[in-house]
Amino acid sequence: MIYLYLVATVLIFLAARKLLSPIKSPLANPLLASILFFIGLFSFTPLVYQDYATANLPFIWLLEPAVVALAIPLFCQIPQIKKKFKIIIISCFLGVFIAISTCISIALLLTDDKILLLSLLPKSVTSPIAMAVANQVGGLAPLAAAVVIAVGLIGALGGFSLLKLFNITDPQAQGLAMGCSAHAIGTAKAMEVGNEQGAFSSLALVLSGILTAVLAPFFAWFIGIMITI
Repeated sequence: MIYLYLVATVLIFLAARKLLSPIKSPLANPLLASILFFIGLFSFTPLVYQDYATANLPFIWLLEPAVVALAIPLFCQIPQIKKKFKIIIISCFLGVFIAISTCISIALLLTDDKILLLSLLPKSVTSPIAMAVANQVGGLAPLAAAVVIAVGLIGALGGFSLLKLFNITDPQAQGLAMGCSAHAIGTAKAMEVGNEQGAFSSLALVLSGILTAVLAPFFAWFIGIMITI
């Protein structure tokens, strides 16, 4: 019976996408609308969220192959990627380093909860990687996933508007920025904007995940030192 929630998730998302498609606004995001719908549903009815989470486990399992599928648009841009691979690596490294360091610096000003801080480390990578990294460094995987979704939604809603504000119009730069900061949700938005943006966002998503997994233990060590001071 609880697996009706899985069907409901798909139907609500498809309905939101259909209804919101004529609206030309970053806020008209079907994922955001679906999240708000289910928040309201579980807040104002006796339905149990744990049953919903259990029913939707297949979607969690599908996250990893979905990330692998992002290699398809990437393959179409191989010549461009080869020409600029060194720049791409440097850009993604700086993006990951700045994302983690600024997040942790601000969080340390507000809390000394080590588990919370460790869960924030992988905030800018896709959910499967974020959950694995959080478990690796001693954080909470569900909390990391929730933060990732929030960050991705913010990036998808305002990322391209912010890039436009700063006159960043190169599609490759736009894609790298979205993939590095807003992971899979930002990449989905980049694919809507253009194939080139989508391909470079996919590349940034993958590279950011690898770099975050490498850098996270060093930042976890830093957090441990800062909390004990």
